[in-house]
Amino acid sequence: MDRPKETDINALKTAVENIFGAVPKSPSDFDRLSATISAGGKTNIAVSTLKRIWGYVPSPHTPTYTTLSVLARFVGYRDWDSFRLHLNCDADSGFTPDCIIVAANEKIGATFRAEWTGRKWCEIEKIAEPTRFRVIETMNIKLQPGDEITITTIAIGDMFVATNCTRGSKPLGTYAGARKDGVTAVHRLGSH
Repeated sequence: MDRPKETDINALKTAVENIFGAVPKSPSDFDRLSATISAGGKTNIAVSTLKRIWGYVPSPHTPTYTTLSVLARFVGYRDWDSFRLHLNCDADSGFTPDCIIVAANEKIGATFRAEWTGRKWCEIEKIAEPTRFRVIETMNIKLQPGDEITITTIAIGDMFVATNCTRGSKPLGTYAGARKDGVTAVHRLGSH
């Protein structure tokens, strides 16, 4: 493997932070991140490794392919190579302002429907600033009506990521849907 580019590693760190819902800055943050990654798959990643990658502990070493692949799988890719391939697909990029919802810009009561392959979808309503939503209705996904979630953006082609999910008083963690093909449609339904 060629030495990974720092910009690619930083992009992966940003993707992990988006799924995790925070930038890890303290020992307890790294403990939670390690536990979250381990809970989401069959691979463990050491807290000390995460601290080195995020620069919390100085290290002259570059992360290994295996370590980068663990993080890439956490954010929905097969491995480090597929994550890098996605980063370098500039030919498929463009400006699509109608295909993205930025939650902080929406008013309380705004409702949306995100759809992805496999006849899967989720309708949500913004219930609190800046980015808190309640699930209204779903089809073929693990979220249920009444669940409360935090979403920063919904964009066509990206995963549907909801952090700080709760069902009643029970914390559920982070939900990641549309991992394979991304969100295929976003509809603004109006306000309640």
